Amino acid sequence: MVRIRLSRTGKKRQASYRVVVADSKSPRDGRVVERIGYYNPMPDPAEYRIDEERALYWLSVGAQPSDAVRRLLEKQGTYDRLTRLRAGESFENLVSEFTGVVVGAVGTAIETAETAVEEAAETDVAETASDAVEEVVETVSETAADVAEAISETVEAAVESVSETAETVSEAAMAAVDDLVGRDEEE
Repeated sequence: MVRIRLSRTGKKRQASYRVVVADSKSPRDGRVVERIGYYNPMPDPAEYRIDEERALYWLSVGAQPSDAVRRLLEKQGTYDRLTRLRAGESFENLVSEFTGVVVGAVGTAIETAETAVEEAAETDVAETASDAVEEVVETVSETAADVAEAISETVEAAVESVSETAETVSEAAMAAVDDLVGRDEEE
């Protein structure tokens, strides 16, 4: 007999599972006929994905699911589609219902979210860049004013120092000339 069951993977205390189709006599992690999905109970809520087409196929040919896989398939809605398949609805219709509507709606939501994030990012980048440029201009203006003031003070100090030095030199030169003129008169 063929069973759809879980095959354990992952580390100790961090189990995750593959949803597999295997012979009922093979060991839990032994040889499998086909892998049709996964189940990760660690996050909250648990993550799982089972290939609807393959699950419906195996259920329709008589594979028996384990209790855990049965709960996952019921959550996913596969059992409802299986009863409709047995009632005569087309297999392709049921598979497209699962993959088209749910995945399509999620895809549209993801695309809408991506567009909104991109637009928000562009707006935020422009505003941030504008704010940064304004801050840089303000800082440069303040720094330029400080530098101009410092240069002006330095030039004024240099002019004053040169004037004082010129007066001192002039006074010293006049004193030297007076000394020379005074010596010449004495002789």
